[in-house]
Amino acid sequence: MSKLNFYTSKILSYAAAFLTAVLFVGANSASSCMVYQPKAPASLSRFSKIK
Repeated sequence: MSKLNFYTSKILSYAAAFLTAVLFVGANSASSCMVYQPKAPASLSRFSKIK
C-alpha cells in the first residue's frame, strides 16, 4: 500500500507540473483563430426576430 501511495503522489506531482507548464505557455502566448463564415442569404431575414 505504501508503494501505491508513493507512485500515486509521484504521478500527481508530474501531472501538476505538466498542467502548470501548459497554463504558463497558454497564458503567455497570443493565439488567434480564423473561421470562415459565409454570408447568410437575404431570404433568411424573414425569420429574424429583429426587424
